[in-house]
Amino acid sequence: MQFRRNKLSNALMAAIVAVGLLAGCSSNANDTTNHTNNPNVSPNPSSTDEAAAEPVEITWGIHFQAAGVVENSQVQKWLEEKFNVKIKPVKVTDASIASGDIPDIFMLGDPANVAAYQNQGVLMSIDPNMLKEKMPEYYTDIEKNSKLFQTVTFNNELWAIPMFIDLKPYDLAMLWRKDWLDQVGITKVPETLDEFEQAVYAFAQKDPDNNGQKDTYGLTGTATSTWSSGFYSIFGAFGVEPTMWHEKNGEIVNGSVMPETKEALAKLRQWYADGVIDPEFITDTQDSYRKKLYNNRIGVIEEQIAKGALPESGTVTEMKSLNPESELVFAKNPVGPGGDGSWDWGVKSNFVVIGNKVKDQPEKLAKLFEILRAQSSDEETINMTTLGLKGTHWDFVESGAISGATKFLSSFEKQEQRDQEGIRLFSLGNITTQAYRQKYSNPKLNEAIGTYSSAPGHTDALLFSALPSDGKYKSDLTSLMQKYFAQIISGEIALEEFDKFVTEWKARGGDELTKEANEMYQAQFKK
Repeated sequence: MQFRRNKLSNALMAAIVAVGLLAGCSSNANDTTNHTNNPNVSPNPSSTDEAAAEPVEITWGIHFQAAGVVENSQVQKWLEEKFNVKIKPVKVTDASIASGDIPDIFMLGDPANVAAYQNQGVLMSIDPNMLKEKMPEYYTDIEKNSKLFQTVTFNNELWAIPMFIDLKPYDLAMLWRKDWLDQVGITKVPETLDEFEQAVYAFAQKDPDNNGQKDTYGLTGTATSTWSSGFYSIFGAFGVEPTMWHEKNGEIVNGSVMPETKEALAKLRQWYADGVIDPEFITDTQDSYRKKLYNNRIGVIEEQIAKGALPESGTVTEMKSLNPESELVFAKNPVGPGGDGSWDWGVKSNFVVIGNKVKDQPEKLAKLFEILRAQSSDEETINMTTLGLKGTHWDFVESGAISGATKFLSSFEKQEQRDQEGIRLFSLGNITTQAYRQKYSNPKLNEAIGTYSSAPGHTDALLFSALPSDGKYKSDLTSLMQKYFAQIISGEIALEEFDKFVTEWKARGGDELTKEANEMYQAQFKK
């Protein structure tokens, strides 16, 4: 592969905000497992020489989605003994990095965060040849998605190890109140945008909960999203996703300002005026709109496939526990004039980075790559860091199985319970090999992803790479878009104000970003 030049301005240092460490996908969606783990067997050092050597001290940035550090957990002790290391687990924040507390190894969720930390001198560059030599199994897989390397290559050097997603349980589709559809006389689960519209109007107007009150809406949105606009499936039906870079006839354009976006806004504006969209959409989040589904306020939500497609999925089971008589059904995104789809992160997952001080510590660097290789291809190591001990923390869904879907056992079903054991804290997420994932993935979930995902219909043409001027403009332009779109949808300003928004967006840095996006596309991503 070739690593091309991608110059980043100093302004990109401002790109890291709280969302930086929290962005990206949850780790290891297709949890892998090891039926050979034995809680009574302790891991042994790889050699007598290593056992006699002093442990290598490693400052380890725990998984960025974990709430906090747990000292001397079971998993930490296991890793220390297996690899002859002494681990200091730390929580990575912008403040800790700014104070100079740079871990030896940690994860980041977005190319922009990698770029900003690299620009501050926080990170060590990574020789691709070393990656190929030290992690050969994983390198074979990631090379198939080699454009991911371009997202974290700056000044002709690689600054992170990218992870990839093959089957994406995070893709969004529609979760419907089937009992409400039945109540309002709709026998077919909506497939087209017109059918979707008919259903959400009926939810708002025909008392689907049968309580004699006008207290229901068709849907709500997530205008509080940190990266886009909410209503992803509706914009997707018009062929756009706001803030995402799209390729149109060889040119890169931003979804926020495309003509199709105005068409989608016109549709949403009409729905709001007719009382179909919950007026609280401006402040709603994914968590709050799930609660509104549970509380009989709305009849359809955009939901991750893993959370809504199977009878045992989290949102489905929660709904059933709160409303035993309810019935949910999962469906594809509605097909409109621009096709169908929703926000899609593509093959990009998170990134593993190494602190800059490690470059002068060859023994520590070698140890980190020993651990990285194990985290990517050694069944025992991955299982311990992501699942814990078989029979204690987890087991296979099917009794006696040696592969397939897994489940957490009683007392460890909640993530906070597993965090206390160190499970997840030291996981490096989707850095596992593809063969490993396939062996221990959930066949039913894989089938659901194949059925309901509209990917790669709408994903970023630049794979969410950081542009040189993102730090100067991106956050401001996203906020500008959210303000205008909320006001247009709610009727506070006229639909024609979209044209004013486009002019303002371009003047406030959008034109510069568009120029940079096209230059990057031509240099790094065009086939």
